[in-house]
Amino acid sequence: MKRLHQMLNHLEEYVGVIFLIFTSLLVFVQVVLRYVFNYSLSWSEEVARYLIVWFIFIGSSIAVREKAHATMDALVTYLPEKGKRIFSLLTNLLCIVFCIVLIWSGSTMVSGVIEFGTVTPSTGMPMYIPYLAVPVGASLMLIRFIQLLIHNMKIFWPTNHIVPPTKKEASKL
Repeated sequence: MKRLHQMLNHLEEYVGVIFLIFTSLLVFVQVVLRYVFNYSLSWSEEVARYLIVWFIFIGSSIAVREKAHATMDALVTYLPEKGKRIFSLLTNLLCIVFCIVLIWSGSTMVSGVIEFGTVTPSTGMPMYIPYLAVPVGASLMLIRFIQLLIHNMKIFWPTNHIVPPTKKEASKL
């Protein structure tokens, strides 16, 4: 399980970095071609836009893993430790439900695009490829929220705590 977790970490990071670097280079080349050589690539803006969409959804999964999403903790800071843990569990459950809804609606959207056979205007790429970012990214986030929920449950209900025996039990030993 730990190996699968590490593979997912590396996959997200590598794909995200590759998409970000390729997008940056593509936009840089497009700007240089447009303003220095008065030439423009017809497909570069479209590809850059779709790469950014994919990067955002993959980056959202990384942000869940790193607990880097923006949070409003004004109320939570005043709760006792047990209240904070319960609130964290409820938040993770709500985020899991949100991810399931996002996967379902994204899959419906992709199915519709596949059914109509639409393609992107500049590259002629099937439109379902950019739209797949929604269910794929939401699935990655779902995995991360489940991991966080399991982690929080282990903290909230530890299974390896040692309970000292009562005096009656100790005397029998």
